[in-house]
Amino acid sequence: MAALSAAGCGPDTDDRDVTAPHVSGVDGSGDLTLLFTETQLEKALLDANELPGGGRQVSKDRGTFNQVAGQSLEEGDRWADCPTGAKNDLLELSTFRARSVVQQLLPSYREQAAGRGTLTETVLSMTEVRANRYFELKRAIYKGCPKTAVDSEAGPPQTYRYTAEDVELGDDAFVEKSESRDTDADPADRGPSYEIYVRIGGVIVTSGGWKDRDAALTATATAAKKARTMLYPDS
Repeated sequence: MAALSAAGCGPDTDDRDVTAPHVSGVDGSGDLTLLFTETQLEKALLDANELPGGGRQVSKDRGTFNQVAGQSLEEGDRWADCPTGAKNDLLELSTFRARSVVQQLLPSYREQAAGRGTLTETVLSMTEVRANRYFELKRAIYKGCPKTAVDSEAGPPQTYRYTAEDVELGDDAFVEKSESRDTDADPADRGPSYEIYVRIGGVIVTSGGWKDRDAALTATATAAKKARTMLYPDS
């Protein structure tokens, strides 16, 4: 596995143009109904030393994806004020089940800065048809309900804005960008936060908690390449 670029090794930054490493997809070249075990998925997770500048694993879990059936969209929920179409998409999304592994990683530069937070990497296994539908729903939700509100005990609800930007990775990929523009929001929330979603056949790799878009794309491309190598070696 090639080392990650140095992007994101220092303080987090805002949007910058970046070309992520190319990661080939596997659509049309293998059995896309194949489901992987959580043991197999674990082997596809990034090692902490593959993060820009290194890091350490904080935790790792299996089978945590959508554990609770259904989704409540009652008053006070961040998505409760969404249009009906987006609510229906959210409810359908909540019915998805998948074998999954998730880990929390703390980059070395964040640990040294203290309090910068961990990154979350998730690897899911579905059929290609279901993974495609998952991506369709995620994009539709951001388009149909780009702004949500979260109750705050200390004051008025905090509003968050979401966008999904397509990028060229694997078979399908997009960048989720979220931020709060409220003047009373925590400074860490006011700056954009990025999560990258990449589909390789029926496998979905996500990496979230990034403040630097360049580093997010580079690290997620490395994670997607590793997933493709480990799970679809003959494609």
